[in-house]
Amino acid sequence: MKKQPSPITQSTNYVNLHRLIFLVDGVFAITMTLLVLELRLPESDTASLSQSLLSMLPRLYIYFIAFYSIANHWVVHQRMFRHVTDADTNMLWLTILGLLFITLIPASTAIVGRFPAEKLAAACFSANSFLQGMTVWIFWAYVAKNHKQFASDSDPRLLAITSQIWLVISVGWLASILLSFVNVYMTYVSWILWPNLVAIWGNRRRRLLMNDKRVR
Repeated sequence: MKKQPSPITQSTNYVNLHRLIFLVDGVFAITMTLLVLELRLPESDTASLSQSLLSMLPRLYIYFIAFYSIANHWVVHQRMFRHVTDADTNMLWLTILGLLFITLIPASTAIVGRFPAEKLAAACFSANSFLQGMTVWIFWAYVAKNHKQFASDSDPRLLAITSQIWLVISVGWLASILLSFVNVYMTYVSWILWPNLVAIWGNRRRRLLMNDKRVR
């Protein structure tokens, strides 16, 4: 008589999507809050308030960039995760790995805020963002490859576009690491410009795909 597998064995790869989403939301909320802790006036007895506020401008600039980056990641996550109908352990750990680099954003932001003109400081922020983007790309490439199992209700072409968008974004972050050793201020501009240009390109591809589906 063939022995039936135990219920525990059958459920070892089960992932509760609601708990995973709650974890992601909590990590994003805490990380966004931690960013503001770096916005402190310089500790100097001789500087006036106006001088202190002016010296805070680099930190304020990188704060806005980092806050926007985290917020954008959360918006994309909550929009695209609606396509996920099931998940396995690989997707769970890829999500957690992505959260690791999200939680490092306040630390890399603090480095740039303290040394705004340092090439290595900008490279640290770019490297952290590159690793986070690569993790998201691997996640969506995995979903697109196994869409029948993990995103059965979505068009696989849409999932492929999402994967490609994150690959292009990651390449841009990799380029910004190299750019930071050439010109720090151009790197700052690329942090805002590149992800938004890629987003516009990606949204255009999605609209073309939706229009094509309507025509058919």
